[in-house]
Amino acid sequence: MKNTTTFFALFLLAALSVSAQVGIGTTDPQEILHISGNDSTIRIDGLNSENNNKNMGGDSSYNVMVDANGNLKLAEVSGELSSESSVATPVIIQTTANSGLNSSEVYKKNFTLTERALVVITYYISVDFKSYDGTTNIADGRAKIAHNYFYLGDGTTPDTSKAYGMTSSVYSNSNCDTATGFVYNSRSTTISLEPGTYSIHLNGAVYGGNLVSDAAFRATFGDIDRLDIQAIYL
Repeated sequence: MKNTTTFFALFLLAALSVSAQVGIGTTDPQEILHISGNDSTIRIDGLNSENNNKNMGGDSSYNVMVDANGNLKLAEVSGELSSESSVATPVIIQTTANSGLNSSEVYKKNFTLTERALVVITYYISVDFKSYDGTTNIADGRAKIAHNYFYLGDGTTPDTSKAYGMTSSVYSNSNCDTATGFVYNSRSTTISLEPGTYSIHLNGAVYGGNLVSDAAFRATFGDIDRLDIQAIYL
């Protein structure tokens, strides 16, 4: 039996050295390893639910990735990275004294990707318009504009060369001095990102049209707000 096993092993090594191709279910392999058959599969125990915590079992299927060295592995499970509500300190942004443009960072949130992914960033933020000094409601009839958008950063510093998720609200009131309540800005943006640590820098901006000083105003961002970050691992 030992001699037979040794002979078979030597025969297999000789065959591999000649053809450098192995066929399973075929006598004419077209690649180094060719598994033939309509129902042919490959099983790797290291990727099953018993041995790999990224495999949650059940009826679900999981993506198999190839790393830079050609190794097969399971992808991270897609899902929510972060969900934050209620900015601790709402941010007040005023126009310039002559009702021009002004902006400021409202909120910052870091997240980390372990693999390449589509990242879905959704924000929902309230805006409360008031007079420039914040003592009265707006009643001058002029349009007031509040923008929201975000920059992507490296965990510390935003890259201000590109803004994402820009959206705006316009407010005007001339009928009375008692109009109250929030208006809302919201936007969802999908970005393809490589593994690494990133930061979302949510900004607010106000603009009053460069008219006269009494057209200047302020907006309070973030009394009612939400920022959700989800990763769809590729």
